Amino acid sequence: MASLTRAGYLDVDVKMLVEKVNQIYRQKGGFVQLTLTGEPVKPYPYFRFDGKIIKGPPISETRFRAVEEVPHKETVVSVDAAARILFDAGSFKIVSAKVAGGVWRGVERVKLMDTIKRVKVVESLDEAADWLAEVELEAVAGLVKSYPGALVLLDRPLVFRSGTMSAKAYRRLVERDWRVVGMPKSSSIRLSSGESALGYVSRLGSRMFRDMAWSYYPLVEDEKLGIGIGAVKLSPSGPVFRLDVAWELSLRADFEYLSGMLAYLQDFTSPGYPLPLKIVHNLSRISDDELSMDRELLLEELGISSKASIASKLLEDSGGSEFKAKYLWGGIP
Repeated sequence: MASLTRAGYLDVDVKMLVEKVNQIYRQKGGFVQLTLTGEPVKPYPYFRFDGKIIKGPPISETRFRAVEEVPHKETVVSVDAAARILFDAGSFKIVSAKVAGGVWRGVERVKLMDTIKRVKVVESLDEAADWLAEVELEAVAGLVKSYPGALVLLDRPLVFRSGTMSAKAYRRLVERDWRVVGMPKSSSIRLSSGESALGYVSRLGSRMFRDMAWSYYPLVEDEKLGIGIGAVKLSPSGPVFRLDVAWELSLRADFEYLSGMLAYLQDFTSPGYPLPLKIVHNLSRISDDELSMDRELLLEELGISSKASIASKLLEDSGGSEFKAKYLWGGIP
């Protein structure tokens, strides 16, 4: 019988994992490739998107800049959308989205939009992601009409699959001169050495800028995708974030200065993260209680009173949910 660790994992798997992680992190911060003459080759960042590999230049200390807060009264439009699955019927899913947004002038809040709920049937995670981006950008378009040239701050990467409605909506925003910036909480960009690009840059930046905010640009630039991607640490005590900027903005705006503008917007209770993004993120959350209520209300809309109704068929296909137990096993009123 195969031996197990105290956590219940196969011992052989854990040993292989330890060896792999040690290989990635050896030699102070990552796997170091060597040239034919024995000189170290710095790893380069890359990510896979839409069936392609997008590469950036090798990591270099010269791309770091110290960041200072830039006080301003710029108009900032921020929007976030959260999604959760209402019903999983196997071959399709019904997804609910809640969209929140607001407008700020510098750190002063101008207004918050009423949250909007959307619902859609999707057949894949890619379709759900495209739709979520689409509804988020639609909300942005509704807000920015009254604020030409506003800085649009999103909690998402600015990469959209070609030919999708979200890609078209994004291009319309950029072409009308709104300054679009994305600050996702996670990143799929890796290094040729195999480790996280943000983790590598974070360690390097911490050694170079102790107790300081800093920026790094570019990790990746791609004109065809219409994007420039960097990394920022907006507060000495804050985490490192990926920061995406529209290609047109990357050509005319200094990344360090833009980082300073965002640093000015940070909330002292969440160092290193812009307050507008924090507020719309909290407003867009869908709690478990809210999700349960939405499920019940949607079932009523679908006609829960009839055993032959669409709702009954949906519950049958979504077997295992608390709704099957409540409405089918317990009897439908």
